[in-house]
Amino acid sequence: MISPSLSLLKKIKIRTHRKMNTIFSGEYRTAFKGLGLAFESVREYQYGDDVRSIDWNVSARMNHLYVKQYTEERELSVVLMVDMSASVDFGTAKSKRELIFEIAALFLYLAQLNNDRITVLLFTDRVEKFIRPRKGDKYVLSILDTMTRLKPVGRGTNIASAVDFLLRVMKKRSVVFLISDFLDEGFELKLKRLMQKHDLIPVIVSDPMEQEMNMFGLAEFVDLETGESFLSEALPENAGVTRLREIDSIRISTAEPFEHAILRYFEKRNRAMRRM
Repeated sequence: MISPSLSLLKKIKIRTHRKMNTIFSGEYRTAFKGLGLAFESVREYQYGDDVRSIDWNVSARMNHLYVKQYTEERELSVVLMVDMSASVDFGTAKSKRELIFEIAALFLYLAQLNNDRITVLLFTDRVEKFIRPRKGDKYVLSILDTMTRLKPVGRGTNIASAVDFLLRVMKKRSVVFLISDFLDEGFELKLKRLMQKHDLIPVIVSDPMEQEMNMFGLAEFVDLETGESFLSEALPENAGVTRLREIDSIRISTAEPFEHAILRYFEKRNRAMRRM
């Protein structure tokens, strides 16, 4: 019997296809470069070389100019912060939870292809699970297995608390994908602090019914996180998403192929980097 994690990873590979795999991996690799340079070797100076790269010690010994060569330290530290709260159970064509799992699987797959180290933080109104950084095929499968089998203790969402925890445990600068429906409040200052130390990419998941439901008079709603019922003439606005307008984010609906939105973001980020 195929495990849920292996089945999910196979589904991602099938959806992206071989050609898309190459494009995705290339765009991801370019969009998220290494964070430094490592010394590799020296070679003889050639006309046009930057004089700042001359290795004066070697040049003095060899009585000829030599320059240092560096290679990019490609291995990235990638963090997935994944919302496991009760509100992500909502959805029409499919639930936001299912979409979140698929998005997380794609990021794990891309990090695995590029040999990046992966850290995972699963949260609700508390930290449900923290998986320390590692890499490799078996590790990716174990993460997906943990996600699909986890039964959260909390039902609410506390992004600020999850960010506080991450800032305490992650000292190395990392690429942080925060995957959530952002049905929360009071997390803006925490995200700003996170952006100062890490490369933050919010991934906002939503369902069309959350914005497009036609209302005629009062209707009864149930808050999935608290279990409380309330009457309203309109769906409550997601103030958390509104507050993210100033941050470059990936927005994905349960009604669209999620991989297209992610690829568009990678391409947009790469165009911006080239202009810089």
